Amino acid sequence: MKKRGGKGRVTALLVLCAVVFGIFLVRLAWMQFVQADYYAQRVAEASTTRYTYTVPAARGDIVDRDGVVLAQDTPVWDVYLRYPAPPGSDMTDTAKRTLELLELSGGEDVETQLAAFCSEISAGEFKLASGIGAAQAALLYDAGLVQSGALRLAPRGERIWPDGTLLPHALGTVGPITAEQWETLEGTGIAMDADIGQSGLEAAYESLLHGTDGRVRVTTGDAGVIAEEETREPQPGATLVLSLDAGFQRSVQTALTDYLHTLQTTKAAGSGREANAGAVVVVDVETGGILAAANSPSYDLSTYRSNYAALAADASAPLLDRVAQGLYAPGSAFKPAVAAAALSSGLITTSDTVRCTGTYRYYSDYQPGCLQIGHGGSIDLVQALKYSCNIYFYDVGRRLGVDAFSQAAQHLGLAADTGVETAQTGGSLTWTTDDNYREGLTLQAAIGQGNTAVTPLQLASYAASLANNGVRLRLHYADRALDSTTGEILWQAEPEVLDTMPGGEEVFGPIREGMIQMSQTLGALRGLNMTVACKTGSPQRPDTMPGGTHYTNSVLIAYAPADDPQIAVAIVLEYGGGGANASPLLRTVLEAWAAL
Repeated sequence: MKKRGGKGRVTALLVLCAVVFGIFLVRLAWMQFVQADYYAQRVAEASTTRYTYTVPAARGDIVDRDGVVLAQDTPVWDVYLRYPAPPGSDMTDTAKRTLELLELSGGEDVETQLAAFCSEISAGEFKLASGIGAAQAALLYDAGLVQSGALRLAPRGERIWPDGTLLPHALGTVGPITAEQWETLEGTGIAMDADIGQSGLEAAYESLLHGTDGRVRVTTGDAGVIAEEETREPQPGATLVLSLDAGFQRSVQTALTDYLHTLQTTKAAGSGREANAGAVVVVDVETGGILAAANSPSYDLSTYRSNYAALAADASAPLLDRVAQGLYAPGSAFKPAVAAAALSSGLITTSDTVRCTGTYRYYSDYQPGCLQIGHGGSIDLVQALKYSCNIYFYDVGRRLGVDAFSQAAQHLGLAADTGVETAQTGGSLTWTTDDNYREGLTLQAAIGQGNTAVTPLQLASYAASLANNGVRLRLHYADRALDSTTGEILWQAEPEVLDTMPGGEEVFGPIREGMIQMSQTLGALRGLNMTVACKTGSPQRPDTMPGGTHYTNSVLIAYAPADDPQIAVAIVLEYGGGGANASPLLRTVLEAWAAL
């Protein structure tokens, strides 16, 4: 009986085991066949990784007032190696093959670099090459590397200039974000490896030109890239429209360069033969828009980077933006500011005279002179401006005081912020608080020397203020910004008053008359089909000729037509040999403007 019971228990145990085993088999079959897709999905999800890459927005063009392109993007491609690699591909071999096709160096180091890259991330992209052209991109397609999923070609824009010699200093450059810049840009949506405006208008209007970069989220798995989803569409940057006319800018630049050569080949030593550099600025009197800004010597933005070392070492300083950063004594071009201060304060009237004897004898220890070209004896304000009488302005300047006429000059734009968007130098005037001040310095300051040093851009602002009866407008290169897709105006510059000197027509009318008469003494301006108000300056330079005579620059300010001012002009020629030497160049500029 005991034996029979033992067999029953064994049988029951075997049946139980068979049932449990059957359940396992059924469960296994159910998991393997019925739930196969579900578990495959779970496994795939466990090995899935996501990352995001940036799609650079197209940078906006910079164009002249008629839409002529001055700076624009051309398409190039960056090459990225994708990790994890697609099945059947080897990242190292793919990288080396890509570099060989592109004829780029670095293949011997790529294995080490890739190992370090892959050890830090679970998925992502390794940049192999930057800025390849369409022909090189086609090679990668022909080799099947892009179609395989091993590489991604990322399009972006690279800045080019149809004529890189036009306005290079003001247009500026675009380049990679620096570490210091990234500290302020982090979190703005701009990628760490993006190119941004680094100088000039490119930097000043970066927020408009850059646009909004797009974003793409990539899902990867064992099979490489599984899916790509655009999470933000890129929005192109705005088109920046400048006030200037490209053709006029080219004419002014050419005129400046050609005229410097003319002086070098036709003038005597000390009278302009040494002229080697200069600047011309033309502004719209009614708006403050800059119509032309020429530097000589200059450079080509298209070769700026490749030639940078030579440009930086060039003794003629072609990289210096003389327009906005060159500092020059204005010489007698400063005299209208003294006249404005004296008239507005009531110190003089237009009928008051000063006797010019050729030497100013007020101080016993300092008695500067006057060349008395075309004049002598008692002269009034209009005559003093016409003939540029030093004695008249020594006397009026002394009675006014240097602080009074320097303040007036600043109101009119000299050694003052012009408001322009690009980098500019502040300049200086002469004050009684200057460390080297002495009474005689007031006399020198009254004829635009002393400690006074200003930029051509400030001289243009000053000329425009004289034309506007003492109202000084902000100068600017940009006129408006347009939506690059729809053409809609996003931003429009409006005339902005920065300062006003009181007096109106009563003060600036007589100054205008003196400047008109001054222009009529210049043979180069005779026969023009417009009336010009101008004032020349012949400031001495510190260096001297072998005989001890100082070299002089040529300075000239003007506005035209004098009876209905539309443009103001400032010219500075280093070693130009005197202000009158700038008048032929002024004529060329005015004729080019009239032909627009």
